[in-house]
Amino acid sequence: MKKLVLIVLTLICLLSAVGMVIPISAASSYIRGDADGDGEVTITDATVIQRTLANIPTASFFKKAADVDGDGLNITDATQIQRYLAEFDNIYHINETVTIPDPTVPQPTRDPYELPVDPNK
Repeated sequence: MKKLVLIVLTLICLLSAVGMVIPISAASSYIRGDADGDGEVTITDATVIQRTLANIPTASFFKKAADVDGDGLNITDATQIQRYLAEFDNIYHINETVTIPDPTVPQPTRDPYELPVDPNK
């Protein structure tokens, strides 16, 4: 009986550890413009940005996803989301998934002095 309890407790610990790892790896990508984190870009995202800039509390806010133009969070981000929703333009690739590279994995680098390779030669 003691062995069974020990096995069950071990499984619970392992499952809870796995549950804690999954959200961390899922945070390696986000949808540009999804400021409230609900998985889609809507007018609510522009409103969440406006509320955050006015220091009005919001239920959830994802600054990296809210900064659509990459120059820091400002009213232009909310305006660009509104323009996207009105189908004016999408120069900042709003509603596209952005993947954040894993900092523990070395990224390939290119020698800045390397000449381009001509595949026809």
